[in-house]
Amino acid sequence: MAENIHSGHRERLKKEFLDGNFNSSTPDHKWLELLLFFCINRSDTNPLAHELINKYKTLDAVFEAPVNELIKFNGLTKNNVPLLKMIIPLARKIELQKSDNIFNALHPDNINEYVLSRFYGLTTEQMGIVCIDQLGKIIDFKFLSEGDIGEVSISTRNIIKYVLEKNASCVIIAHNHPKSFALPSKADIDATVSLRKILEQINVRLIDHIIVSGSDYVSLAQSQEYKSIFI
Repeated sequence: MAENIHSGHRERLKKEFLDGNFNSSTPDHKWLELLLFFCINRSDTNPLAHELINKYKTLDAVFEAPVNELIKFNGLTKNNVPLLKMIIPLARKIELQKSDNIFNALHPDNINEYVLSRFYGLTTEQMGIVCIDQLGKIIDFKFLSEGDIGEVSISTRNIIKYVLEKNASCVIIAHNHPKSFALPSKADIDATVSLRKILEQINVRLIDHIIVSGSDYVSLAQSQEYKSIFI
């Protein structure tokens, strides 16, 4: 009978978790009790979860505890402790993969699509900037000025202020040609070279300048003629 009670409790707790009812306010011992289901069969893991938390205080301390200490607790052995010991290395691996995915998201095609979506439907000339952190994650996009990029001198002071506020490691600038083709003018090129040099002085890398016209665009960093600007 006791075994059936424990079984029913396990199923209820699993369902509670799968229904999304575990969160940051869920007590540590309850998370641990659920995890211990998969270490220990046919036993009430609640007392052991409480005992481990009372000893080590936090979940991470439990997972970091030495094997020779953990196996002293009733129910834990060299055969089931590895599940506890793999939690932090597994979490670390997942975080690293997330970082890799962030870098993959910065594939030129994805960036170009991201920028195109920001300029969709605009009928006036705008200059925008994408701020990116040191992990390659997009921090923010913002329109900083309106008008021809040459006419507004790309508002260098505003760009630097914004980049520093966002703590960006690299940036992409973009502007549109709503009434003409997505072809760079001499003013566009000169402004790009000038901005790249200025950003270098504050250790921020300019990685592209994208010119948009409707659904068309030109990436200077991907252009054979202008990619040397960004090297």
